[in-house]
Amino acid sequence: MTKTYFYFVIFLFLLDCSLNPNSKFWTEEKKILVDKSSTTVVLKDTKNSLNEFNQNFKISLPKNLKKGINQQLNNDGFVNFDANLDKMSKYNFRKISSFSNFEPEILLDEDHLFFFDSIGSIIKFDNNSSVVWKQNHYSKQDKKLQPILFFGKSGEYLFVADSIANYYVINKNTGKLKWKKKHSSSFNSQIKTFEDKVLVIDMENRLRCFSLETGDLIWSVKTQQSLLRSQKKQSLILNNDKVYFSNSIGDVTAVNISSGKIIWQTPTQSNVSFGNTYFLKSSDIVSDKNSIFVSNNNNQFLSIDLLSGTINWKQNFSSELRPAIISDYLVTISDSGLLIIMNKETGQIIRINDLFKNINQKRKKKYQPVGFLVSKFYIYVSTNNGRILVVNFKEGKIEKMLKLDNNKLQRPVYFNKSLYIAKDNSIIRLN
Repeated sequence: MTKTYFYFVIFLFLLDCSLNPNSKFWTEEKKILVDKSSTTVVLKDTKNSLNEFNQNFKISLPKNLKKGINQQLNNDGFVNFDANLDKMSKYNFRKISSFSNFEPEILLDEDHLFFFDSIGSIIKFDNNSSVVWKQNHYSKQDKKLQPILFFGKSGEYLFVADSIANYYVINKNTGKLKWKKKHSSSFNSQIKTFEDKVLVIDMENRLRCFSLETGDLIWSVKTQQSLLRSQKKQSLILNNDKVYFSNSIGDVTAVNISSGKIIWQTPTQSNVSFGNTYFLKSSDIVSDKNSIFVSNNNNQFLSIDLLSGTINWKQNFSSELRPAIISDYLVTISDSGLLIIMNKETGQIIRINDLFKNINQKRKKKYQPVGFLVSKFYIYVSTNNGRILVVNFKEGKIEKMLKLDNNKLQRPVYFNKSLYIAKDNSIIRLN
């Protein structure tokens, strides 16, 4: 047997394992190594940064937040979870080469979660992290394009839109295809469902409303198209019978879901250049009952009135990260690594902490926050260089820095007493 043939046989075996839903490709749990070199520096007691104030102010959370997950309408908000993240296991798949250009998220659905691999196979996991089923609805040619998938759920169905202009519906219990259609443009957005309607934004900055039952277009809303197609995932939220969304040039638009008519449209960018449409750094939009919160390219964080679209207040910082609404507080992390807590009604900054203030400048450039999750006592922050920061919520200080990888991690999600984080070739489970 030649070496070439031997390696080919080994490759086929591994391929079969990766495609077989019964292969149990979750690795055995193993201890995580704390990034001691970083932690030692981080925990060092130094003078307060000039960029900080009220760093000793302690947040007191209301008791009703300790009863479980508080999703606050369209936000992950607060989760009742705190644990020692000392163990890690992985579900491995072939590397998704375009993963870093998009922002896919693990979909949570009651006691199951869904994700996808590099050839567009959808994988359903149960609350024990076992594979329930694995289904692929792509042609051989489309598999080579490595589609990025975005999910929306409604009843027994999952609506799927992808980066190669397909959209379809599958049964979430079986993974079987209900229908599949081709669109004129690819998709790169969150997906929301309302009754029998599916709402998603394509790369032409059009909000599309499809029938969940048939896939037929019900209505569409056109907004100003950018000169370059932004790689920033577009954001959608629902509030009663209205949908609010941001486009690739930073406009926030309110639309009546039944009629498809625009209620108001508010620009959040004072000037839009050729370059910053492609490199748009706006955050996902989130809302409470009265306001929308979003960051823009102009180093501004804004509150927008839900009913009128008028701007309530602005703060002079920006963040690409999805903010979290926790009771009366608005929590976010700036592009420069500042943990910022604000009063959501007034915009008053209550506390600022520089998460990376004790890391030397050369190393500091390597740390860029990607996403975060807020719990009772901690904020779990994922970074672009494979770290998870465990930040004391009340103190605003890093207690641990866990090295999981060297590459970009996606935003952490909470499921079944564990944190799950997607990356370009695996899903990581902590705890």
